[in-house]
Amino acid sequence: MSAPIQLTRMHRVLIGVVVSGAVVIAGIGFAGSYAAVRELALKKGFGNFAYVFPIGIDAGICVLLALDLLLTWIRIPFPLLRQTAWLLTVATIAFNGAALCRSFILSVVRSAAASPRPATSATRLLRPAVARVGSSTCLA
Repeated sequence: MSAPIQLTRMHRVLIGVVVSGAVVIAGIGFAGSYAAVRELALKKGFGNFAYVFPIGIDAGICVLLALDLLLTWIRIPFPLLRQTAWLLTVATIAFNGAALCRSFILSVVRSAAASPRPATSATRLLRPAVARVGSSTCLA
């Protein structure tokens, strides 16, 4: 078994910068996503539940991924947790896209703002479909 990695002061500073940046990016993404998903839920008749619905989705993603990490750490992996978290991620991306239903392109861009990595991949995959369908198709 190898010795633990020794972190220097510079490593700790770099970790702090990365964590701070991730928190800022996550906060911006959550704020935009919350507003869009809440608006969509209100339009779809969720009533007062529309105000907690976006929080429930994002909290579900965080809890499922944290539980997956915990179970993997104690050597009881349960891969379905990670897949369910990704399903919720895809759902929130779709909800964000559907909230701006004015055009397909705008929906893809809005989704990319909510979740950069999966949405960027989806944008690459959907580019041929966008050309065929046109820019006025609504996702929801």
